[in-house]
Amino acid sequence: MNGDKGAEIKMSDIADGMVQPFYLTGNNSENKTPLVRGRFARLTRPCQAILARHDYPAAINELCAEAMSLAACLSTTLKFDGVFTLQAKGDGAVQTLFADVTSAGAMRAYAAFDAEKLADIPPTEPAILPRLMGGGYMAFTVDQDAALGDEAHRYQGIVELEGSHLGDCAIAWFKNSEQLAAQIITAASQKADGWHSSALFLQQIAGEGGQHASLSTEELADEWHTAMVMMSSVTRDEMLNLELSPSELLYRLFHSQNIHLQTPRPIIDSCRCSAEKVEQVLSGLSDDQLRELCDENGQLQVACEFCKVNRAYPLAQFVSAQS
Repeated sequence: MNGDKGAEIKMSDIADGMVQPFYLTGNNSENKTPLVRGRFARLTRPCQAILARHDYPAAINELCAEAMSLAACLSTTLKFDGVFTLQAKGDGAVQTLFADVTSAGAMRAYAAFDAEKLADIPPTEPAILPRLMGGGYMAFTVDQDAALGDEAHRYQGIVELEGSHLGDCAIAWFKNSEQLAAQIITAASQKADGWHSSALFLQQIAGEGGQHASLSTEELADEWHTAMVMMSSVTRDEMLNLELSPSELLYRLFHSQNIHLQTPRPIIDSCRCSAEKVEQVLSGLSDDQLRELCDENGQLQVACEFCKVNRAYPLAQFVSAQS
């Protein structure tokens, strides 16, 4: 789904792309305080639509698909009204990996890569992060929209590309920024109908002063360890299995930890580009800059990197306006 107008996101879209928030109160039935929070993201139609437009090689598709489910998952752990962005830069075959999602659930993504370097990577090997991206960094950014006259603001966290998968970088980010234990599993696979991706996230919840009144430090550590063990038992096939609903999967994993499901959040494929935004950018360029961008037919061709929509404008529409 793309175009000039913002897409209306409905709860009916959940079957095609969603994030299921939940929390665990532990195996002590008397405890009502959340001890661990979690998110489970599963993307089908958004993942398939975005990757179909780009026609990337399989290894790039896998990395992009994981980035999308990870961005969807992490975006719902933060309170914001704006855009959450996951962006990675590397010196390997994949130079840029980008996925963002709005607070309303509109997602887009793309990758930039060196085809010659990618050709040197054996196609039978898995799309592991260091093999594809080499050294570099990953940035997690929240751009908060201005509202009611307040000034918009931005928060950004940066970590080095480390570990085998994108989730490893996110774990390091949470550890550095919030000083709380976290774990993430991502999965992506191409099936008969296209690409599917998923992410499962767990994080300890800090009590007042770092403690929970009803539980000792040892009990809290035991609850976290149990949650981690249960999480590690999930298979990537289960995470991607559409016949196994998110609620069924999560209950299988965490029923002994008293799981509480919250309202799921839809994720859809929706680009935020528009003719108005493109024209605003072109209007800000000088005559010389516009002429350099113009093709042999006197047209200014502007293609969106995300949705691949191409817009063409006659050079005279902007040069004459500035003369």
